[in-house]
Amino acid sequence: MNNETPLKTQTGSPAVAFQTSKPERTAYGVYFFGQSIIYMLLLNFHQIFLTDQGISAAAVATIFLVAKIWDAVNDPIFGVIIDRSKPKRGKFLPWIRWSIIPIAITTVLIFAMPASISLEMKIVWATVAYLLWDLTYTLTDAPIFALTTAMTENIQERTVIISIGRVGGMIGTITIALSIPLLYPKIGWLATALAISVIGVIAKYPVTNLAQERVLSRKENAPSLGDIWKYLKGNKYLLVFYASMVVYSLTNTVLTLTPYFAVNNLGNPQAATTLLGITILPMLLLAAFTPALTKRFGKFNLYVFSIVFFIVFSVVIYFVGYENYPLFILVLVLRNLGAALTGILTFMFTPDCVEYGTFKTGERAEGITFSLQTFATKLMNGLSAAIALAGLAYFGFVEGAGSIQTPETLNGIWIMYSIFPVIGAVLTLPLLRMFKLRDDNVQVMAQANNGEITREEAFKLLPEEFHFKEI
Repeated sequence: MNNETPLKTQTGSPAVAFQTSKPERTAYGVYFFGQSIIYMLLLNFHQIFLTDQGISAAAVATIFLVAKIWDAVNDPIFGVIIDRSKPKRGKFLPWIRWSIIPIAITTVLIFAMPASISLEMKIVWATVAYLLWDLTYTLTDAPIFALTTAMTENIQERTVIISIGRVGGMIGTITIALSIPLLYPKIGWLATALAISVIGVIAKYPVTNLAQERVLSRKENAPSLGDIWKYLKGNKYLLVFYASMVVYSLTNTVLTLTPYFAVNNLGNPQAATTLLGITILPMLLLAAFTPALTKRFGKFNLYVFSIVFFIVFSVVIYFVGYENYPLFILVLVLRNLGAALTGILTFMFTPDCVEYGTFKTGERAEGITFSLQTFATKLMNGLSAAIALAGLAYFGFVEGAGSIQTPETLNGIWIMYSIFPVIGAVLTLPLLRMFKLRDDNVQVMAQANNGEITREEAFKLLPEEFHFKEI
């Protein structure tokens, strides 16, 4: 454990000093590099691979929708399994360790589809392989985010750790954005997936040896299914925030359509590298400043600002168009600053919801909480991809490498790339007005949850809306 200066909360009460070491936090970030290169390979290029194989955009959209139904089953169940399991070497680290190889194998399986099989068999292969990948991703995603609540009880330290994880993830995202458009045409999809999977495995292992679970649940008995349902019903801010996430992302079709926009509207497949880089690079630049910005403005206020910023420049870019390429790129950079800040901040609210749920119900159900995060993340990305591909089908997109698109299709791609994401961003703002949880409240709750102060002392520091009955 290192000796870093204790922090102060906004209430003036002393916060716990940093409990994690620098190698531990670094390993956490490196893990997310490994996870991100695999995830972004699927998020950005899976649909391109499938449509290049002759599978229609409508069929690909259906595959993604089927996967989301599967998520609705496996994610909550896995959350319960995490909370009810009692591995000898921690609550989350064993799951992280066990998931590393399966996610790599299923990633390779997706891109190992034989080109010679029939179209029907390709659809079956794509569906089964993606469902298996989706299940193994649940094994890796929920525990690594939940691990932050066990590594330290310090709210600001958790923000730092998550920020480091986001930096690692963004570096991985940029790596994929820059390398894949240049790599797969030369060595093929299968060799590309194999290389990315091997690198991902190597990057993920250090955290399994360096990370420590220090903060344990106070209850010895694992929660029952009834307890979990009671916990979810009682944690309104968890449900409100993830509902807002899904609504925001539902129409955010930018990442899915970037390769299509580059190939068809700009007429340059390599432009996807530039566009994805411009989409992702602001995340890396902003991530280093995020802890200081959240401390200065509060992460909720910053989060709302980032969404409004994104809305404004999405409207601007639609009217600017892309005929004037330098001006288009400038406005795109500005729009992506808002999107980047939103993406960085999104996953910083789940640990807060864990503390709120524990303070209110007495049940520290990190597993089910972060499984809901995993479900919401996969739901919003899967549905936005399905909506994007359904939009392509609606506007008459012709599948197959080298196909020529009509002017109506090109205009449809532009609408979904530029102004269509505004719909979800606008609709999420009323939902966020219902989210009242703030950083200083959460720090007090965390201190009460860990027995550093009594609930009576906590009530004196908290607004009246957080004065719950004794548990």
